[in-house]
Amino acid sequence: MPSTSQCPNPEPYVALLRSTPARTVCPNFYLLDHARGCNFNCSYCFLRDIEYNRKERRLFDDTDRLFAEIRDWVDHDNLETYLANAGNMTDGLSFENERPIWGDLVELMRGHAEKRNRPHCLLVVTKAGLSHCRAFLEHKPPRNVIVSFSINAPEAARDHEAGAAPSAERIAAANKLIELGWRVRVRMDPMIQGYDYTWVTEEVRRMAPERVTLGTLRADPTLLPEVRGVGIFAALDEPEPESIARYPREVRMAMYGPVVERLRDVTSLGLCEETEDIWADLGLDYVNKTCNCNHI
Repeated sequence: MPSTSQCPNPEPYVALLRSTPARTVCPNFYLLDHARGCNFNCSYCFLRDIEYNRKERRLFDDTDRLFAEIRDWVDHDNLETYLANAGNMTDGLSFENERPIWGDLVELMRGHAEKRNRPHCLLVVTKAGLSHCRAFLEHKPPRNVIVSFSINAPEAARDHEAGAAPSAERIAAANKLIELGWRVRVRMDPMIQGYDYTWVTEEVRRMAPERVTLGTLRADPTLLPEVRGVGIFAALDEPEPESIARYPREVRMAMYGPVVERLRDVTSLGLCEETEDIWADLGLDYVNKTCNCNHI
């Protein structure tokens, strides 16, 4: 396990992230860069091969500057997007028990965004369960904070998401936050060939979160050299230069189709890092990008 240090962030806490590979539908979003590395150890995650996740994870502790940058961001209009993702370079709640910040962030967004009717939102993307959700249990939900649970098939989570909460615990946490009035989204991502997604689909259907985003196993150009032809990645097609390696088209459609049909009438649906043709063939809105990281 790599060591963990607490230190100031040498870069901006809030910065626009543009990372869309060719032919991929993906909204640009702001990155809320509050930590790097993760306590969880998912076998497919691009973070696992980045140096700070192998050697030293970093929790950024100059919270006065973090809060000041968020307030400054909320003050700006005419932005390309009004969503800041706190779960891109880390799991959004992975370090919450050792460095609690979400209670303060929730109150910041209530006072500086919700009360002023601002559109800006913080997005917490996590594979944690209720044990990491204390801030959301103890604070009233502002509309400017969204909690997004990544939920895999139970067997896939067991085999490939070491350290994360079991799928049933994530389902329970998501249901509890919905009950308390929080905005909750769900990512069924990455769906991995060979696992059965019927149970999790039915649980998510009963939950009816505000949005569900589907994605299948993939490898971006950064991760691909480390995993090409290895284990679960062996079934991916070789991509075009600077593009994403994915399952063959017919495999992805076969995995998405039944889930989309079961969830289409209960929630907004989108795809993660997919191509326009897949969105279109599933009857999903790739123009407005109705996916996890869009504030709309």
